[in-house]
Amino acid sequence: MLKQLVVASSLIIVSGCDDNVKPKQSKAAVQPYQLTTLEHYQHQANNLLRSIRVQKDAANLETQSADLVALSQTILNDLIVDYPQCAEYINALIAVADLLPSLPLEEIESVYHSDGKLPKFDDPICYHGKDLLVHPATVQAVARLGFVDPQAYEYAELEIIEVIAHFDQVEQALNK
Repeated sequence: MLKQLVVASSLIIVSGCDDNVKPKQSKAAVQPYQLTTLEHYQHQANNLLRSIRVQKDAANLETQSADLVALSQTILNDLIVDYPQCAEYINALIAVADLLPSLPLEEIESVYHSDGKLPKFDDPICYHGKDLLVHPATVQAVARLGFVDPQAYEYAELEIIEVIAHFDQVEQALNK
């Protein structure tokens, strides 16, 4: 009899509990961390490098490199604010950013990597900034060709390794 009384009492107590009880949320909700533009660029460059190393398909690499080209333009505009002496040089490059990936690789190399048609500049940071756009645009151009050449992945990998080195210079300059 005692057992039945305990079971009945337990059932009554349990049935009185509200099923709609929700745990209280902390008043200080954790906000997700938002990457800075520089952190985002570095993250994307490293992701692109990994993708090249595992030889992802050309369409994927073209998209990733195009995203990096677009992000570089934001950084270049920030660079112009801090280094107005780079404005003419950087703006000339931004003006052709959408055209670069459609050019032959030899032309990208001679005209933009080697500054063939860009205005003169005095500050080396302008050159480092330029390469944040030119190197991923070169990878984008390689991807448009479809990685048919056996050395194409290696060439693309070296382009991104180099842009990461230039990025370090730009990051230091912008974080002074």
